[in-house]
Amino acid sequence: MTMEHVYSALNERLSTVFGDQRVVLAGGTRLPKRVQELHSLGVKQPLVLSTEDHAPLYDPEVARWVSLGIAGSLVSVEHRRLEEVLTAPSPELRAVLDDYDPTGDGLVISTPYVAVPEFAGRPVLNYRRPEWVALENKTTIDALWAELSVPHAPAVVVGMDEDALWQASTLLDRGAGVVWSGDGPSINGGANFVRRVRDREEAAGAFAVLAPKCDQVRVMPFLEGIPVSVHGVVFPDGTAVLRPIEMVVPRRAGSARFLYAGCASYYDPPAAIRDEMRNLARRVGEQLRGSVGYRGTFTLDGIATEDGFLPTEVNTRYGGAMVCFEDALPQLPLALVQVALVAGHDVGVSSMDFEDTLLAAADARRSGAVAANVRAIRPSAAVERPVVFAEWSCRWAHAEETPDAVLRLKPAPIGGRLELDLDPDVLPPGRPVAPLAVAAFALADQEWGTGFGPLEPAVPVGEETGHAVVLEAVQAAGIA
Repeated sequence: MTMEHVYSALNERLSTVFGDQRVVLAGGTRLPKRVQELHSLGVKQPLVLSTEDHAPLYDPEVARWVSLGIAGSLVSVEHRRLEEVLTAPSPELRAVLDDYDPTGDGLVISTPYVAVPEFAGRPVLNYRRPEWVALENKTTIDALWAELSVPHAPAVVVGMDEDALWQASTLLDRGAGVVWSGDGPSINGGANFVRRVRDREEAAGAFAVLAPKCDQVRVMPFLEGIPVSVHGVVFPDGTAVLRPIEMVVPRRAGSARFLYAGCASYYDPPAAIRDEMRNLARRVGEQLRGSVGYRGTFTLDGIATEDGFLPTEVNTRYGGAMVCFEDALPQLPLALVQVALVAGHDVGVSSMDFEDTLLAAADARRSGAVAANVRAIRPSAAVERPVVFAEWSCRWAHAEETPDAVLRLKPAPIGGRLELDLDPDVLPPGRPVAPLAVAAFALADQEWGTGFGPLEPAVPVGEETGHAVVLEAVQAAGIA
C-alpha cells in the first residue's frame, strides 16, 4: 500500500471515530497541531484545556481554549495536577464542559500518561489501563527480559535502604559506576529518578533525592554507549516497528545527574544493532498484546553498547520521541492513530503497511526535539540566534553563512527553556546528536548564562572511529 493509500485509509477511518463529535483535548503537547488534525477529520470546534497559565490568541470559531494554570516544572508534577483536575473538576470547569457539551456525549483525549478512564462522565479514549501502567516499573522489567530470554545487563532491586543500595552497587560496578533507577508512585520520566553512582558520596546524594519519591531502586552497571529507543505500535494484526531514535542524554561532568535533552533521529546505530533493536521490539509488542491486550505505541529503551543492544525499560505509552515521526510525516495524524488504537478502533490499515510507510519516511527525513529546562535564569523574552558546528564545536553563524541550527532561549514555568532546532537539510544523518547539544549548550552557558555547567556526551561504540571522533569533538568544543 502506498503512502497516499495509507493516508487516505487512516483519514477515512479516523473521520468515523472523531468526525462530528464534541472532542475535549485535556492537556498534552502540540495542541495547535492536534486542533488542526481534528478539524481535518470533521471536528468543528474542539475544547482545549491547556495546562498553561495563559491561552494563546486563537480563533474561537476554530477552538475554544481554556487555561488550567497547572503547568509544572516536572512532568510528574504536571501529570499529578492534571489527573486531579480530571478526577475532581471544579464547578467552574464543569460549567465550561456542560456549556460545550450539554448532552455529555463528548470524547476526551488526554496526555499519554493519564490513567483516568473518564472526565465528568465522558470517556477518556486514550487512558492507560492499570496493567499497562504496571509494565513501566523500572524495578520489575527484568522479568520480561527473562521471559523473552533477552540478553541484558545484570541488575538487582533494593528497597529504600542506603547501606543495602551501596552494597549492591559495589557488587555490580564494572569500573564505571552503576546507575540507580527509582520507581514508585511518581512518574520516572526524563531521567528524573535516575542517578549515576561512582562513590559513597554520590550514593548519599542519590539516596536523598530518591528516598522521598520512590519505593525501591533498580541498581545496574553503568553501560557505555549511546542511549537509544525504538518504538513499536501494537495493532490488532501485529506490531509495527519503527527506526531507532537517539535519546539525547548528556552526562553532567563530576555529577551523579544526567541531563535529559530530548531526542533525535539523526543517529544510525550499526546495522546489527538496528536489526537487534527492531527484532526485540516486535517480540515485546507481541508479548504485550498477548499478555495484557495492549494496543498502541510503546517504547523499548536501552543502550547501544559494544556488546550490542542492552535493553533497560519499556514505556507503555506514546513516547515523546514520536515527534520525530510526526515531523517526518506531518500529513499523518499519528497521535490520533494512537488514541484510536488504544480505544479499540480499527484504523483501516495493517501493521505492516503502517510500518513500511513510517519507516521509509523517517529514514529519509531526520529530525529532533532537543531542549532542556534552564533553572539559572528567567529570561524576560525569547531570544534566538543561528549557529554552526565545526566538528561538533559550536559558534554563532556569520551573516553570510548557512546555519546548521538555531539556538533559542525562552521563558518557561521553571525559569527558562533552551531549544536547539537542527536543520535536517544541512546536517547529514549518521552521527549522534548529543555532542552537538553539548557544544551548543556550552555556547549558551557562555553567552546567555544558562548555567548547565560542563557536560559530556555519550560515547558511540561498535564503530571503528567512534571513540576518536567524539573525543576530538569534545576537545574541540573545550569541554574536556
